[in-house]
Amino acid sequence: MTKKKRRARYDSPGDSIAEKKLRYMSAELREPRMVESSEISPDTARDAKVEYEIFCLSAGLSATPLGWGLLHCTVRDKRGRRKRMTLASDDLTYHRMFVEAASRRDRGEAMELAVARYPYMRPGWPGPPRQGGSWPGGDPVPWLPTYLAAIPAEDDGNHLHGLQATGPDTYREVGVFFARGPGGAKWIMIDDEPMQSASRIICPDSGVDFYVPAGVGVMPGWPFHVEPDPCACLNGK
Repeated sequence: MTKKKRRARYDSPGDSIAEKKLRYMSAELREPRMVESSEISPDTARDAKVEYEIFCLSAGLSATPLGWGLLHCTVRDKRGRRKRMTLASDDLTYHRMFVEAASRRDRGEAMELAVARYPYMRPGWPGPPRQGGSWPGGDPVPWLPTYLAAIPAEDDGNHLHGLQATGPDTYREVGVFFARGPGGAKWIMIDDEPMQSASRIICPDSGVDFYVPAGVGVMPGWPFHVEPDPCACLNGK
């Protein structure tokens, strides 16, 4: 059987017009307006003198190989007031291009955001409230899909087995599922109740090693480039 050819791992979607016509966008994203932007990447972690994996952990994101682009926006709530929302994308090429274009004072017209490039959203902005942030410290705030096709599809094929540890003497066996939404959004899903403290998952057979925030069982992004092969346990091996 001919093996299906994989799409290039760093390709960006090309149809920006279709991306702006999402029929099933979250009701939370009314009139998104970019206020600020940031990155969580190996480069920015190095500049901040923080381990990249810990940097991602603080935002509830998995440490993808290239990093994340964040848009700190305001959106309209049901009463018409503007509230804070952060959008995340693992397509740093598009993120940087959009931020550069949207930040130009001479652009003439307001930029229309292709929300499909930002499949994850989270209420608030990072940082202490007195410094303009609104993410509560230490409390799990889940990332949510921004549109219907970003919701992870049920697929038991791509998963790994490993250990989830909160310390040298506190650990358990877990299955880690790597799901993808119909629109390509990548999610990590853990098959057990979320631990109430920050933890680390180690899958020795595949070399996968990543952190999980306290109280989180679903996270955006995969900590590797290529999808894992279906686990042999599905075939009774």
